[in-house]
Order: sequence, then structure tokens, then C-alpha cells
Amino acid sequence: MPSPKYPHARLSPAKDELLAIAITRESVVTGDIRPLLDKLLPLAATRETAIAWEGKITFFFDGWDQDPRETAEIPEIRAYFLDVTAEFPYWCHFAEKVGDTFWHVLRLLCQGHTELIRPGLVGWRFDDLGELIRQVSLLLGYMNQMYDRLGLPEEMNERVSQEVAQLVECSLR
Repeated sequence: MPSPKYPHARLSPAKDELLAIAITRESVVTGDIRPLLDKLLPLAATRETAIAWEGKITFFFDGWDQDPRETAEIPEIRAYFLDVTAEFPYWCHFAEKVGDTFWHVLRLLCQGHTELIRPGLVGWRFDDLGELIRQVSLLLGYMNQMYDRLGLPEEMNERVSQEVAQLVECSLR
């Protein structure tokens, strides 16, 4: 039996329990990040909530179903998400990593484009791998600040950091 592609991410507590947050088209178009921040900021407010929600957050953009572009190709969504991340930069800790959420975050934060992998399968290629690595490093730095502020366990920090490193490493092969 082959080993799991991302064995560290499989250690995440999020396997069966996710908080899926809908981000409305209206919020994106008007640039109103408050509704999303009202859901996210409390998760990083206390040690207990940060531990409880580690690796359990996913999100989707509601109201864009008729747009043929990937969400990361839509300038309004990218701008909105950059504004959200300026206020809530803790995606490495909170984003689920077994599915696509962690990569969705990075696609929204880093420049890239869709690319045909083979007929019927489209993927995403980051334009600048240096930008990707810098963004991951920046997000890990913010995560470390949150861990220090909340007194989160060092073992959790090491595990989550290893999950992130392994996800990036596996995707760059």
C-alpha cells in the first residue's frame, strides 16, 4: 500500500469536522471584509479557540458560480482576500490541509494562472515560486506570533509547520 501523499497533513484534527464559511459576492464587490473577520478573528482570540479550530477552516465564494474563471483569477476576489489576510494572517494554523483550502489561500495570495494538465484536467501554476515561498514564510511568521501571544503548545507549532512544509515540498516535486 503506498504511503499517503501528505502524511503530516493527515495528522490534522480537521479530517471530519470543518467550519465552511461562505463569502458572499456582495461582500467581495463592496470590499466589506467585516462579515468574514467577525467569523475569523474570534478563532484567534483565545488559546482554547485557536486549539479547537486548528486545521478546521475552509471557505468558498458564494455567487460566482456563473463566472468561468477560477476564484484566484478574479481580481475583486484576490483584492478582497488580500485585505482579509492583512487582518487575519493565520491561515497556516486554521486552514484545513487535507483538502484544497491551504492551496486555495496561496492561489489567492500569489500570482499564477490556470494550466491544462491533460484533457479534462486543469491545474494552477504559480508564476513565481520565490513569491510562493516568501508568502508561506510570511504566513508561518504570523502563525508563530499568534502561538507566542496565546501560549500555544510548541508541539502543535512544530506539527503544523511540518504539515505546511510537507505540502509545499510535495507540490514542488
